Amino acid sequence: MRTISALAFRRKFGGVLDEVVRKRQPVTITRANRALVVLVPADDYARGGGPAAARESRLRLAAERLAAWREANAERLGRLDTVGLVRRDRNGR
Repeated sequence: MRTISALAFRRKFGGVLDEVVRKRQPVTITRANRALVVLVPADDYARGGGPAAARESRLRLAAERLAAWREANAERLGRLDTVGLVRRDRNGR
């Protein structure tokens, strides 16, 4: 993802817009080295696209795979106390 300052964005407004549409790449606009906004193509936004949607999709897939693994290994795992394991690990540090 390309990053551009707000001042440079004002100077190159039309070119940046064309680039976002043509390359289908989001552009982050910053001020004082802090991200203010992200420009994405309108149809990507309408579909809920962009980095946040991609991240959510990956997290959902990971959760589904984890649930499937847990179901497949339920007998072997028994009544595993994950909270207790984490607490023991923290106390051991």
